[in-house]
Amino acid sequence: MHADPVDDLRQRLAARFRELQRAHGLSGKQIEARTHYDRKNVSAVRNSGRLPARHVLAAYDTLFGCGSELTDLGDRIRAADQAERLRGLSARAAGPNTPTPPEAEAAGADRREFVELGALTIAAGLAGEVSRRVASADPDPLTLDELDERLDQIGASYTSTPHAALTPLIVGGWRDAERLLERRLSARVRTRVTTMAGLFAFYGGRLAFNLGDDTAARRFASLAELYSRDVDDPLLSGSVATLKTSIAYYTGRHAAAADIAGQARAGAHPYLRARLAAYEARARAAAGQHDQARQALRDMQDTVWLGEPMVGTETFGEELIHCFLAVVSGRLGDGEHAEPHAHRSLAILQTTGGGYEDIGGTYNALAQAFLRRTHPDPEQAADAASRALAVLDGRPTRTVIQRSGQIWQELGARWENQRAVLDLGEQLQAHRRALPAGSSSA
Repeated sequence: MHADPVDDLRQRLAARFRELQRAHGLSGKQIEARTHYDRKNVSAVRNSGRLPARHVLAAYDTLFGCGSELTDLGDRIRAADQAERLRGLSARAAGPNTPTPPEAEAAGADRREFVELGALTIAAGLAGEVSRRVASADPDPLTLDELDERLDQIGASYTSTPHAALTPLIVGGWRDAERLLERRLSARVRTRVTTMAGLFAFYGGRLAFNLGDDTAARRFASLAELYSRDVDDPLLSGSVATLKTSIAYYTGRHAAAADIAGQARAGAHPYLRARLAAYEARARAAAGQHDQARQALRDMQDTVWLGEPMVGTETFGEELIHCFLAVVSGRLGDGEHAEPHAHRSLAILQTTGGGYEDIGGTYNALAQAFLRRTHPDPEQAADAASRALAVLDGRPTRTVIQRSGQIWQELGARWENQRAVLDLGEQLQAHRRALPAGSSSA
């Protein structure tokens, strides 16, 4: 079966893209905002010009909800273009298409050999040209090393650096990686840059989530997932799963959050298995699935990573083990068991100089423990939740603010007139106002 002519396929792609764009009522600027790819790619598709990279078309497929239609058309265009180039090579090698006179039939074998050798000679020249182009297209190794260093810097300082300071590092790094992907790269370098772009997108989603912008967080998570599929990287895909389960958990979809973490655990990089088990345990407890929550806690303790820290998320060690034992035990109604674990987590954080989000989260776990004891202590619970907010110190963080708010609501249902509860409410309102407009912190 012959491939469709390249121009016909390009016209078909352009027409279908325009149809989808009209159906969704999206401008080029809006498509750029939703996919995070330059709107020049939109013009390229609409006008049948340069074909965007495959992952760009995949992002458009996701945006329009049309399966892999645009990506498949792009693949057909590339295949048809390659077939056309090969036909051109064969024609150049064979010369004019004239009948072979009868007297030349005896030399047929020689003629075929000449044609084949001629085609190989032309193809070899083209191969040399392509080889030089690919070799010269790869960025300077220093450029790639600098992007790697930026990722290391973000990973090492994420939990202690204000979000406003992280934003330019993350967004700038992702844009730099994406610009490199728009060029022709060798397979080895493309894989490396795609992985880096995926990690920057993951950090972008994590940052948006921490600021309460769930729409942006989901978009970056979807983008990071596309990158991870391109390179089949379990560390990147597992990191994306930690983000997706967190978004589900903090938007109240506890069963979905548990399923995301549980399904990701089996194929995740060993570095992330304990963290995913912890996130699953937290979500299962919140969903009322107590037996599954306890099993996930046991899995968490059995799969702790003992190697060197890796990029993406922080190492899941002793402090986080105690923190999640406190969180999940509190969710299961066992405040007596949760309290010593929360105190132990805080002691480790004070010794190691942990990040403000970690400290705030553990104070909230302690507040929950005070409420889940046989004899609840509302004053100590309110004080612990207030300490969680105080540690933010002008660095608004959705996870801490939202959990402190839930503690305050529970306190208000039974002890609304206590001074400590009233003070916590006032403190909470100030922190909620500090989050960006439209954030989900309730």
